[in-house]
Parts: sequence; structure tokens; C-alpha cells
Amino acid sequence: MTLYIKLFAVAVQKAGTTNLEIDCPTPTTVGDLKQAVIAACPALSEITTHCRFAVDDEFATDTTIVTENSSLAIIPPVSGGA
Repeated sequence: MTLYIKLFAVAVQKAGTTNLEIDCPTPTTVGDLKQAVIAACPALSEITTHCRFAVDDEFATDTTIVTENSSLAIIPPVSGGA
């Protein structure tokens, strides 16, 4: 099944796109999805350990189940201010 993952901030810069399409069997876990993301886009391996994954608009753990209907995002740490 193809999963669509929204990227933000430095993840967009590393991947060169705002969305990733990842082929993997579903259901799967966020932990397995992380491995599939790195396999599909090795440049993201530099930051995935620092990123949060979101499933259906909530931060997820490595054991969170992902289905074909899940809304997915990779959210890198951000900083800002003056």
C-alpha cells in the first residue's frame, strides 16, 4: 500500500519535496515506517532520530499502528525567536 507523508522544515530540504510516497504493507507501525522512510529517502536518515512522527494529527510512538487511511507527518525540531 502507498502511504503519503507530509514533511516540514528541514525534512523538506533534505528530501527535496513536501510529501513522500512510501510503499509498505499495512497495517504497520511507526517504527517500521521510519525504516521505510530511510530506505526510500536516505537523506532523511540524518534527521529522523530527532523528528517526531504524527499519525492522525497526534504525535506517535514507534509502536503506534499506521493504516492505509492514516494521516501522516514528519515534524523536525524547530527553533526560532529573536
